[in-house]
Amino acid sequence: MIQPVISKSGYTYIYSSYINSILLSPSENEYVDIDMDKNAYEYYKQKDFFLRENNFFEKKIPNMEIEYDTSCIESELANLNQLLIEVTDECNLSCKYCSYGDLYSNQDERNRGKQEFNNVKILIDYLISLWKSYRNISFNNTINIGFFGGEPLVNMILIEKIINYLNTVKIKGITFVYNLTTNAILLPKYMNYLVENDVHLLISIDGSKKNNIYRVKKEGKESFDIVFANIKKLKDNHPNYFDSNVNFNSVLHDKNSVDQIYSYIKTNFDKTPYISELNRNGIAEDKKEEFNRMFHSKEDSIKQAVNCGSSYLKEIADDSHIVQLDIFMQSYFGNTYKTIPDLFFQDKDIKYFPTSTCVPFSKKIFLTVQGKILPCEKVGQQYPLGYVRDGKINLDSKEVKQLYLKLYTPIVDKCKKCLLWKNCEICVFYLPKDEEGQTVCPYYLGNEDVNRYFSTYIYALEKHPDLLDRIENEILID
Repeated sequence: MIQPVISKSGYTYIYSSYINSILLSPSENEYVDIDMDKNAYEYYKQKDFFLRENNFFEKKIPNMEIEYDTSCIESELANLNQLLIEVTDECNLSCKYCSYGDLYSNQDERNRGKQEFNNVKILIDYLISLWKSYRNISFNNTINIGFFGGEPLVNMILIEKIINYLNTVKIKGITFVYNLTTNAILLPKYMNYLVENDVHLLISIDGSKKNNIYRVKKEGKESFDIVFANIKKLKDNHPNYFDSNVNFNSVLHDKNSVDQIYSYIKTNFDKTPYISELNRNGIAEDKKEEFNRMFHSKEDSIKQAVNCGSSYLKEIADDSHIVQLDIFMQSYFGNTYKTIPDLFFQDKDIKYFPTSTCVPFSKKIFLTVQGKILPCEKVGQQYPLGYVRDGKINLDSKEVKQLYLKLYTPIVDKCKKCLLWKNCEICVFYLPKDEEGQTVCPYYLGNEDVNRYFSTYIYALEKHPDLLDRIENEILID
């Protein structure tokens, strides 16, 4: 029997996992008090018969796979979208919440190391061979080359060598674009080169001087004044470049808020910043209390700002809710499709993988200073998918397949029973382990949670029926 969902408005709905559809259910009175309306009773009787005949009340077990085909992994490499290179692990700041700082225990030790051009060239040449192969089926593919650190500008010599080398690479249908994440301390020294080579910048700043208190120099002194001055210098000297190529990234913590970050950067630089929470992956055991004190939820911060009448965040909050509704509808409305090929397959024929983990290399490939190849800069460095060392590359698709199989196996049965199996938001690399070393998922939702989860979104559509039209016609999926 399917558990009914009661919205905040008091209406009852039933969800079928078998056909992936939500229907408005008649109230209990309409079923019981048949003398009230004979026609209504006959209608619902026939509807119930129809639904049972079409397995509406059957429980759907998702068709989950835990093994990637090696050819799929190689195909993703051949159609890569982003190559991210850690050019140095040295940094001229010592930010309190840095993912490579003492709050975390899942990263390699930082030894002021610098990436070697030879290692980068070996990886690029390996990828070039795939980009030129029959496996590359992308059309007019733009590949983002990202420079990461530490502080990338500390090793500007390597960045110039990489850009110069890639400028000599000519592959039909492939264009390279460059982006760099920086704290802006060394920005004046290299800004002309960055402008000339059309490098896109993501500048890290957490808002005002008061908000920026965790972003300090090695000796503990604040960095805000010099960073702000350098950003203003770039904006004044290269206004067109600043408008088109510069964005901001801010970290939310206990010394700022989403409203403060947004309003400060919008007012001073006319930009809408990317705002991220503190990294919750790999926190050191003895630092969890300190982390919890510093951590602030982005969703809670937005709600607080809207409740306080923030004119800046009302539209952002509305858009955020719409995006969440769109994800919900894609997951639980049977007449929505994420891709055109989905139109030609029954849901029972589609294979899903546990959690929301990306297919290996479907988003990016990350090369560390230590020569480790990772699927993402956010993944702990205890999970390398390969290496570039001693003039050779070791990237075996069979070994990559086995690593993911090892990670998926302990959690797959739980995923099949989870309410969020279609729109999970956690990566398998982030899943914690309990005291016995067993993989656990802190976001698991079982049948007992169905009413709370579904009713929130259904109530939003009841209250704002116009959102359905807006989602169907305005939301664009990248």
